[in-house]
Amino acid sequence: MSPPVDVGLSRVNEQILLAIALIVVSTLLFAACDVGAKFIQHEASAEKIAWWRNLTYALVAVPFALRREGRAVFRPIHPWLNILRGLTAICGTILFLLGLQHQNIPDATAIAFVSPVFVMALSIVFLGEVVGARRWLAALVGFLGVLVIVQPGTSSFHYASIFTLVAAFVGAFSTILTRKAVRDSAETMMVWTSLIGVTVTTALVWPEIGDTSWHEVIFGLAGGLFFALGQICCVFAYRMAAASLLAPFSYVQMISATAVSYMVWNIIPGLTTTIGASLIVASGLYSLHRERLRARQRLVGLDL
Repeated sequence: MSPPVDVGLSRVNEQILLAIALIVVSTLLFAACDVGAKFIQHEASAEKIAWWRNLTYALVAVPFALRREGRAVFRPIHPWLNILRGLTAICGTILFLLGLQHQNIPDATAIAFVSPVFVMALSIVFLGEVVGARRWLAALVGFLGVLVIVQPGTSSFHYASIFTLVAAFVGAFSTILTRKAVRDSAETMMVWTSLIGVTVTTALVWPEIGDTSWHEVIFGLAGGLFFALGQICCVFAYRMAAASLLAPFSYVQMISATAVSYMVWNIIPGLTTTIGASLIVASGLYSLHRERLRARQRLVGLDL
């Protein structure tokens, strides 16, 4: 009887390792996507870059979703939640790109990772979750990390960091909507998010579309392709392993952003960014640890 059990465990472990690998690959793809945005930031607006990103995302995501789920992706169980999620996603993207125009990729990425703190706060209001003192303390540590990076009130402060911080909040609200629309598949959400993003950004940049250089086309499409592939990697990863297991590996994106920035522009994060990012990561990992403990306690309660 033991060999089948061993084989089964081996397959589970292989799936988990593959899921972790996909998450790590996605962080590299998202970092590369931001590099594409930086290359064309002086010839295309944030809205135009978001248009390229969502256009390519739709061209990749819709056929991918149709192949896996069929036309059911166009009939979500929660249509209004998907519409609102699509709108918040595109707003968050544009805000992040506005901030990225005046920030290094590692700085913008570090600030964006305060989003789980906002998710925790919003979950109290919209999901009725109870948050203890320890998780609030972790949230304060995360905000302290943001303040270390942003340095408000000093000569190092740049207003662009406000855009990135607001983008993190909007992204957190999008996450809350994802949790509420839990009965819809990831493919359905991908389709609606990409199509709503294309629709909104096309309306915003329609007069600019004719004024496009080949340089912008190349980096716009490349950035969008990296973004779409990163999203698909995440979909497959979260199908193979639990979100609580994979979440810590998403912080590898900070390392990816730093590595890519160094290779392309020879940029090394300063001491304040390193300290602030470390505080944000510590805050996120501790919050995740507390969430695992709460989930384990709920399971024990059900067993009883």
